[in-house]
Amino acid sequence: MTHLPTATLVALLMASAAAALVLGVRPRRRTIAEVRSILQPSNGLGDRAVVSTLLASRRAVGGGRAPGTGRSGFASMRARGAELVGPLAAAIERSLGDGLRLARLDAHDVAARIAIGAVAMAFAVLCTVGSLMSVGALPTSPWWLALVLAAGGAGGIVMWTDARSTVARRRREFRRTTNDFIQLVAVGLTTDQSVEEAVQFALGIGDSDLFDLLRDELATAPLRGVPLWEAIDQLGRTFQQRELCEFAGSVERQGTQGVSITDTVNSLATAMRAKALDELERDADRANANLSGPTIGFVVATMVFLAYPLAVRVSEAFGG
Repeated sequence: MTHLPTATLVALLMASAAAALVLGVRPRRRTIAEVRSILQPSNGLGDRAVVSTLLASRRAVGGGRAPGTGRSGFASMRARGAELVGPLAAAIERSLGDGLRLARLDAHDVAARIAIGAVAMAFAVLCTVGSLMSVGALPTSPWWLALVLAAGGAGGIVMWTDARSTVARRRREFRRTTNDFIQLVAVGLTTDQSVEEAVQFALGIGDSDLFDLLRDELATAPLRGVPLWEAIDQLGRTFQQRELCEFAGSVERQGTQGVSITDTVNSLATAMRAKALDELERDADRANANLSGPTIGFVVATMVFLAYPLAVRVSEAFGG
Protein backbone atom coordinates (compact mmCIF):
# COMPACT_ATOMS: atom_id res chain seq x y z
CA MET A 1 0.00 0.00 0.00
CA THR A 2 1.46 3.37 -1.04
CA HIS A 3 1.59 6.45 1.15
CA LEU A 4 -1.33 8.30 -0.46
CA PRO A 5 -3.95 5.55 0.04
CA THR A 6 -2.76 5.10 3.62
CA ALA A 7 -3.09 8.82 4.37
CA THR A 8 -6.53 8.90 2.71
CA LEU A 9 -7.71 5.92 4.75
CA VAL A 10 -6.46 7.49 8.01
CA ALA A 11 -8.18 10.80 7.16
CA LEU A 12 -11.47 9.03 6.40
CA LEU A 13 -11.30 7.06 9.65
CA MET A 14 -10.65 10.21 11.69
CA ALA A 15 -13.46 12.10 9.94
CA SER A 16 -15.87 9.19 10.52
CA ALA A 17 -14.92 9.01 14.21
CA ALA A 18 -15.40 12.77 14.63
CA ALA A 19 -18.80 12.62 12.91
CA ALA A 20 -19.85 9.69 15.11
CA LEU A 21 -18.84 11.58 18.26
CA VAL A 22 -20.75 14.70 17.17
CA LEU A 23 -23.87 12.70 16.35
CA GLY A 24 -23.58 10.76 19.59
CA VAL A 25 -23.55 13.83 21.85
CA ARG A 26 -26.12 15.82 19.88
CA PRO A 27 -29.28 16.48 21.93
CA ARG A 28 -32.25 14.38 20.94
CA ARG A 29 -35.21 16.28 19.52
CA ARG A 30 -38.48 15.92 21.35
CA THR A 31 -41.34 14.10 19.71
CA ILE A 32 -44.72 15.73 19.12
CA ALA A 33 -46.25 13.67 21.91
CA GLU A 34 -43.57 14.79 24.38
CA VAL A 35 -44.09 18.44 23.47
CA ARG A 36 -47.85 18.12 23.91
CA SER A 37 -47.40 16.38 27.27
CA ILE A 38 -45.18 19.27 28.44
CA LEU A 39 -47.45 22.06 27.20
CA GLN A 40 -50.71 20.33 28.16
CA PRO A 41 -50.05 18.01 31.09
CA SER A 42 -53.71 17.06 31.49
CA ASN A 43 -54.72 13.43 31.01
CA GLY A 44 -58.06 13.96 29.32
CA LEU A 45 -59.58 11.68 26.73
CA GLY A 46 -58.89 14.18 23.97
CA ASP A 47 -55.17 14.20 24.69
CA ARG A 48 -55.01 10.44 24.86
CA ALA A 49 -56.82 10.21 21.57
CA VAL A 50 -54.43 12.61 19.88
CA VAL A 51 -51.42 10.81 21.29
CA SER A 52 -52.83 7.44 20.22
CA THR A 53 -53.41 8.82 16.72
CA LEU A 54 -49.83 10.11 16.58
CA LEU A 55 -48.47 6.78 17.76
CA ALA A 56 -50.51 4.89 15.21
CA SER A 57 -49.37 7.16 12.38
CA ARG A 58 -45.73 6.86 13.41
CA ARG A 59 -46.00 3.08 13.60
CA ALA A 60 -47.59 3.04 10.15
CA VAL A 61 -44.80 5.14 8.68
CA GLY A 62 -41.94 3.52 10.62
CA GLY A 63 -42.94 -0.06 10.09
CA GLY A 64 -44.51 -0.73 13.48
CA ARG A 65 -41.79 0.90 15.57
CA ALA A 66 -42.52 3.17 18.47
CA PRO A 67 -41.44 6.83 18.18
CA GLY A 68 -38.59 6.43 20.63
CA THR A 69 -37.12 3.36 18.90
CA GLY A 70 -36.83 4.79 15.39
CA ARG A 71 -34.02 7.28 16.03
CA SER A 72 -31.10 5.14 14.81
CA GLY A 73 -30.16 4.25 18.37
CA PHE A 74 -28.99 7.79 19.29
CA ALA A 75 -31.24 8.01 22.34
CA SER A 76 -30.11 4.64 23.66
CA MET A 77 -26.50 5.51 22.92
CA ARG A 78 -26.82 8.76 24.89
CA ALA A 79 -28.39 6.84 27.77
CA ARG A 80 -25.54 4.34 27.81
CA GLY A 81 -23.07 7.22 27.64
CA ALA A 82 -24.75 8.89 30.63
CA GLU A 83 -24.46 5.64 32.58
CA LEU A 84 -20.77 5.33 31.72
CA VAL A 85 -19.88 8.89 32.75
CA GLY A 86 -22.18 8.81 35.79
CA PRO A 87 -19.42 8.14 38.38
CA LEU A 88 -17.18 10.74 36.74
CA ALA A 89 -20.03 13.27 36.78
CA ALA A 90 -20.61 12.59 40.49
CA ALA A 91 -16.92 13.18 41.21
CA ILE A 92 -17.02 16.43 39.21
CA GLU A 93 -20.11 17.54 41.13
CA ARG A 94 -18.32 16.95 44.43
CA SER A 95 -15.17 18.72 43.27
CA LEU A 96 -16.65 21.83 41.64
CA GLY A 97 -19.92 22.11 43.56
CA ASP A 98 -21.66 25.47 43.22
CA GLY A 99 -19.11 26.63 40.66
CA LEU A 100 -20.89 24.62 37.99
CA ARG A 101 -23.98 26.78 38.40
CA LEU A 102 -21.93 29.98 38.22
CA ALA A 103 -20.21 28.76 35.05
CA ARG A 104 -23.52 27.57 33.56
CA LEU A 105 -22.15 24.05 33.27
CA ASP A 106 -23.53 20.63 34.06
CA ALA A 107 -21.56 17.82 35.65
CA HIS A 108 -22.61 15.34 32.96
CA ASP A 109 -21.63 17.79 30.20
CA VAL A 110 -18.19 18.27 31.75
CA ALA A 111 -17.79 14.50 32.11
CA ALA A 112 -18.81 14.02 28.49
CA ARG A 113 -16.28 16.63 27.38
CA ILE A 114 -13.52 14.91 29.33
CA ALA A 115 -14.42 11.51 27.85
CA ILE A 116 -14.65 12.90 24.31
CA GLY A 117 -11.34 14.74 24.68
CA ALA A 118 -9.61 11.61 25.92
CA VAL A 119 -11.08 9.41 23.17
CA ALA A 120 -10.39 11.95 20.42
CA MET A 121 -6.76 12.49 21.47
CA ALA A 122 -6.11 8.77 21.85
CA PHE A 123 -7.70 8.05 18.47
CA ALA A 124 -5.67 10.78 16.75
CA VAL A 125 -2.40 9.46 18.21
CA LEU A 126 -3.41 5.90 17.35
CA CYS A 127 -4.09 6.84 13.74
CA THR A 128 -0.82 8.78 13.51
CA VAL A 129 1.25 5.96 14.98
CA GLY A 130 -0.53 3.36 12.87
CA SER A 131 0.05 5.30 9.65
CA LEU A 132 3.73 5.82 10.46
CA MET A 133 4.15 2.13 11.28
CA SER A 134 2.42 1.13 8.05
CA VAL A 135 4.92 3.09 5.95
CA GLY A 136 7.86 1.83 7.96
CA ALA A 137 8.73 5.14 9.59
CA LEU A 138 8.27 3.69 13.10
CA PRO A 139 9.18 0.23 14.40
CA THR A 140 6.60 -2.06 15.94
CA SER A 141 6.65 -1.75 19.72
CA PRO A 142 4.17 -2.25 22.58
CA TRP A 143 5.25 1.13 23.96
CA TRP A 144 3.11 2.85 21.36
CA LEU A 145 0.04 1.56 23.20
CA ALA A 146 1.28 3.31 26.32
CA LEU A 147 1.73 6.46 24.24
CA VAL A 148 -1.88 6.20 23.04
CA LEU A 149 -3.13 5.80 26.62
CA ALA A 150 -0.99 8.71 27.78
CA ALA A 151 -2.35 10.87 24.97
CA GLY A 152 -5.91 9.97 25.97
CA GLY A 153 -5.16 10.91 29.57
CA ALA A 154 -3.63 14.19 28.41
CA GLY A 155 -6.75 15.00 26.38
CA GLY A 156 -8.98 14.36 29.38
CA ILE A 157 -6.72 16.44 31.64
CA VAL A 158 -6.86 19.35 29.20
CA MET A 159 -10.67 19.34 29.23
CA TRP A 160 -10.75 19.03 33.03
CA THR A 161 -8.29 21.92 33.41
CA ASP A 162 -10.40 24.05 31.09
CA ALA A 163 -13.54 23.37 33.15
CA ARG A 164 -11.73 24.13 36.43
CA SER A 165 -10.29 27.38 35.07
CA THR A 166 -13.74 28.41 33.85
CA VAL A 167 -15.27 27.75 37.27
CA ALA A 168 -12.43 29.58 39.06
CA ARG A 169 -12.84 32.59 36.77
CA ARG A 170 -16.59 32.69 37.32
CA ARG A 171 -16.09 32.51 41.08
CA ARG A 172 -13.77 35.50 40.93
CA GLU A 173 -16.30 37.36 38.82
CA PHE A 174 -19.08 36.55 41.30
CA ARG A 175 -16.89 37.81 44.15
CA ARG A 176 -16.48 41.10 42.28
CA THR A 177 -20.21 41.16 41.59
CA THR A 178 -20.89 40.72 45.31
CA ASN A 179 -18.53 43.59 46.03
CA ASP A 180 -20.29 45.81 43.48
CA PHE A 181 -23.68 44.86 44.90
CA ILE A 182 -22.71 45.80 48.47
CA GLN A 183 -21.15 49.07 47.28
CA LEU A 184 -24.31 50.01 45.38
CA VAL A 185 -26.52 49.15 48.36
CA ALA A 186 -24.34 51.37 50.56
CA VAL A 187 -24.73 54.20 48.06
CA GLY A 188 -28.50 53.71 48.04
CA LEU A 189 -28.67 53.81 51.83
CA THR A 190 -26.83 57.15 51.91
CA THR A 191 -29.72 58.68 49.92
CA ASP A 192 -32.24 57.90 52.69
CA GLN A 193 -33.67 54.90 50.86
CA SER A 194 -35.01 51.88 52.70
CA VAL A 195 -33.12 48.61 52.57
CA GLU A 196 -35.54 47.14 50.04
CA GLU A 197 -35.28 50.21 47.84
CA ALA A 198 -31.48 50.22 48.10
CA VAL A 199 -31.38 46.54 47.09
CA GLN A 200 -33.65 47.18 44.12
CA PHE A 201 -31.50 50.19 43.21
CA ALA A 202 -28.36 48.00 43.23
CA LEU A 203 -30.03 45.24 41.22
CA GLY A 204 -31.28 47.74 38.66
CA ILE A 205 -27.85 49.25 38.05
CA GLY A 206 -25.84 46.02 37.78
CA ASP A 207 -25.53 44.89 34.18
CA SER A 208 -23.40 41.72 34.30
CA ASP A 209 -24.81 38.25 33.78
CA LEU A 210 -24.03 37.39 37.42
CA PHE A 211 -26.24 40.29 38.49
CA ASP A 212 -28.99 38.42 36.67
CA LEU A 213 -28.45 35.58 39.14
CA LEU A 214 -28.87 38.01 42.03
CA ARG A 215 -31.99 39.46 40.42
CA ASP A 216 -33.55 36.05 39.92
CA GLU A 217 -33.03 35.13 43.57
CA LEU A 218 -33.71 38.45 45.32
CA ALA A 219 -36.39 40.01 43.13
CA THR A 220 -38.56 36.90 43.32
CA ALA A 221 -38.03 36.32 47.05
CA PRO A 222 -41.18 38.26 48.14
CA LEU A 223 -43.23 36.39 45.56
CA ARG A 224 -42.01 33.10 47.00
CA GLY A 225 -42.79 34.21 50.55
CA VAL A 226 -39.10 34.28 51.50
CA PRO A 227 -37.78 37.26 53.49
CA LEU A 228 -35.14 39.30 51.76
CA TRP A 229 -32.45 38.51 54.32
CA GLU A 230 -33.05 34.77 54.01
CA ALA A 231 -32.66 34.95 50.23
CA ILE A 232 -29.41 36.92 50.58
CA ASP A 233 -28.11 34.54 53.26
CA GLN A 234 -28.96 31.54 51.08
CA LEU A 235 -26.97 33.04 48.20
CA GLY A 236 -24.01 33.65 50.50
CA ARG A 237 -24.08 30.11 51.85
CA THR A 238 -24.56 28.52 48.45
CA PHE A 239 -21.71 30.36 46.74
CA GLN A 240 -19.52 30.74 49.87
CA GLN A 241 -19.66 34.53 50.03
CA ARG A 242 -19.21 35.51 53.67
CA GLU A 243 -19.94 39.18 52.97
CA LEU A 244 -23.42 38.35 51.70
CA CYS A 245 -24.14 36.41 54.90
CA GLU A 246 -22.98 39.38 57.00
CA PHE A 247 -25.12 41.74 54.95
CA ALA A 248 -28.09 39.39 55.36
CA GLY A 249 -27.61 39.48 59.15
CA SER A 250 -27.68 43.29 59.09
CA VAL A 251 -30.83 43.30 56.94
CA GLU A 252 -32.47 40.85 59.35
CA ARG A 253 -31.70 43.10 62.34
CA GLN A 254 -33.15 46.07 60.48
CA GLY A 255 -36.26 44.13 59.54
CA THR A 256 -36.94 42.57 62.95
CA GLN A 257 -35.61 45.25 65.32
CA GLY A 258 -35.91 48.39 63.20
CA VAL A 259 -32.33 49.53 63.81
CA SER A 260 -30.42 51.57 61.23
CA ILE A 261 -27.82 49.58 59.32
CA THR A 262 -26.35 52.40 57.22
CA ASP A 263 -23.12 52.58 59.22
CA THR A 264 -22.80 48.79 59.30
CA VAL A 265 -23.22 48.46 55.54
CA ASN A 266 -20.80 51.34 54.93
CA SER A 267 -18.20 49.62 57.13
CA LEU A 268 -18.74 46.36 55.26
CA ALA A 269 -18.42 48.15 51.91
CA THR A 270 -15.19 49.85 53.04
CA ALA A 271 -13.70 46.53 54.13
CA MET A 272 -14.69 44.92 50.84
CA ARG A 273 -13.10 47.78 48.87
CA ALA A 274 -9.85 47.34 50.77
CA LYS A 275 -9.95 43.58 50.17
CA ALA A 276 -10.65 44.04 46.46
CA LEU A 277 -7.79 46.54 46.17
CA ASP A 278 -5.45 44.09 47.89
CA GLU A 279 -6.48 41.33 45.46
CA LEU A 280 -5.89 43.64 42.49
CA GLU A 281 -2.41 44.47 43.79
CA ARG A 282 -1.59 40.79 44.22
CA ASP A 283 -2.83 40.05 40.70
CA ALA A 284 -0.67 42.86 39.34
CA ASP A 285 2.39 41.56 41.22
CA ARG A 286 1.72 38.06 39.92
CA ALA A 287 1.42 39.37 36.36
CA ASN A 288 4.69 41.27 36.73
CA ALA A 289 6.40 38.15 38.09
CA ASN A 290 5.13 36.11 35.14
CA LEU A 291 6.49 38.71 32.72
CA SER A 292 9.93 38.91 34.31
CA GLY A 293 11.17 35.67 32.73
CA PRO A 294 10.19 36.54 29.14
CA THR A 295 11.53 40.08 29.62
CA ILE A 296 14.93 38.81 30.75
CA GLY A 297 15.01 36.32 27.89
CA PHE A 298 14.20 39.07 25.38
CA VAL A 299 16.94 41.35 26.74
CA VAL A 300 19.55 38.57 26.68
CA ALA A 301 18.58 37.52 23.14
CA THR A 302 18.77 41.15 21.94
CA MET A 303 22.20 41.60 23.48
CA VAL A 304 23.48 38.40 21.89
CA PHE A 305 22.02 39.40 18.51
CA LEU A 306 23.69 42.80 18.62
CA ALA A 307 27.03 41.62 20.02
CA TYR A 308 27.45 38.57 17.79
CA PRO A 309 28.81 40.38 14.68
CA LEU A 310 31.30 42.32 16.78
CA ALA A 311 32.41 39.16 18.56
CA VAL A 312 32.93 37.41 15.19
CA ARG A 313 35.07 40.24 13.85
CA VAL A 314 37.16 40.41 17.01
CA SER A 315 37.74 36.66 16.90
CA GLU A 316 38.69 36.82 13.21
CA ALA A 317 41.09 39.70 13.87
CA PHE A 318 42.89 37.89 16.68
CA GLY A 319 42.73 34.61 14.82
CA GLY A 320 44.18 36.08 11.66
